[in-house]
Amino acid sequence: MELRERQLIKTSVLFDKNLLEDIDRHNPYPTRKEFLDQACRGYLEQLRRRRIDEELAAACAEARAEDAVLNKEWEKISLETWK
Repeated sequence: MELRERQLIKTSVLFDKNLLEDIDRHNPYPTRKEFLDQACRGYLEQLRRRRIDEELAAACAEARAEDAVLNKEWEKISLETWK
């Protein structure tokens, strides 16, 4: 895997004062920046996993529908010779 050079970009973001106070009160990292970085990465990972789960659920539903159609076709064939 190729390592990319890390590029930092300065940005300004407005936060609710109570949220920042809460972050400062519970921050396990040495800096607020580190906390926000980890929080964003964690949230992005949750979003990626949710998308993967949704795609998997959709694929399973599609496969289930296809299986139901195939099962109906095979039931007819299997029952033709049954006496």
